[in-house]
Amino acid sequence: MNRESLLAIATLVVVTGAVTTLALTGAVSDPSEPETAADVEHTGHVSLAEITISADEVTGGTATLAVDTYLEHRGDPVTNVTVVHRATDTKTGLVEDTTERDVETLTDGSEVVVTDTVSVPRKSSYEIETFVYRNGTRTESTSHTVDGVDALTPAYAATDVEFHRFGGDAGGSPADIPAIGYSIDSTTAETATLDVSSYLTNTGDNAERDLKLEVNARQAESNVIADSATVELSTIKPGKTASPTVGLEVPQGYDYYLDAILWRDGTIVRTNRAAANLGPGSLSVNETASETGLEVSDFASSSNAYDEAADSSTETDSDAAREDASAESSGDGTPGFGIAVTAVAVLATIALARRFQ
Repeated sequence: MNRESLLAIATLVVVTGAVTTLALTGAVSDPSEPETAADVEHTGHVSLAEITISADEVTGGTATLAVDTYLEHRGDPVTNVTVVHRATDTKTGLVEDTTERDVETLTDGSEVVVTDTVSVPRKSSYEIETFVYRNGTRTESTSHTVDGVDALTPAYAATDVEFHRFGGDAGGSPADIPAIGYSIDSTTAETATLDVSSYLTNTGDNAERDLKLEVNARQAESNVIADSATVELSTIKPGKTASPTVGLEVPQGYDYYLDAILWRDGTIVRTNRAAANLGPGSLSVNETASETGLEVSDFASSSNAYDEAADSSTETDSDAAREDASAESSGDGTPGFGIAVTAVAVLATIALARRFQ
């Protein structure tokens, strides 16, 4: 093989190696591939603005909570958005309910409200988690803790008649006055007859009827009911207070709890208790304890939401990092064998071949 053939083969090897190296490092791009490896970003965006939780339907065993999700839209129309709610018992860690609702196309930079419900047992506290998905990818989430579910009143037990709460707005009367009072009507060597009065106020806007009151005298030490009486109540007009009275005959020398139970159509709707000290003890009842009702914790969220400033900063930092990495590797994007070096090698080989020719 002559010298010219060897030089031609050497030139071919150098050129082939340079082109291969440049193609592998991206200097020579495949026309079938996009210009960048990054996926095309969506210009439209939806963000989670607010969550509200309230009681909806309540039965004896289940509470249905209404969850309103406020979504804010920006940019181009956004489709394929889904809102998911998950209710988890904070005591057991068990998921009690999960709901999912698709959202209509979001446009015009508007704010929409997505309403859904979760149903949970009426006996615990719960963490209500809300997730926003777009094209099957979770973009934002938030959670609230709901307490006092057991204090919600079932529909069958709803009434505006309550045992009167003295003090505060009640004409400046002392707050320690019980809603149940008694007097000793008569006594014998062995028994005492008590006149027990209860104060029931209609706090609503409509008249209340079909109510009856049961009063029990429960011996404190033995927990035995010594006597019981029931009285039917007449209609109680809005803002008015009824004061039904019953007579109870109990053994002398003991202390009693006076338990008042308000009934409607076979269902207990209200209860209250007072103490009657006829013996050596000094029973008392905590009048300040009351049900607090439904309580929802403060808003807390985590988000992958769109942020123009953050995206711009991230892109700038990423570009700078890529430039630094390229400079450290070869100065022009080809690790250990840059474009300039390759060109010089090719030209030098061709010149050498011509010289020998």
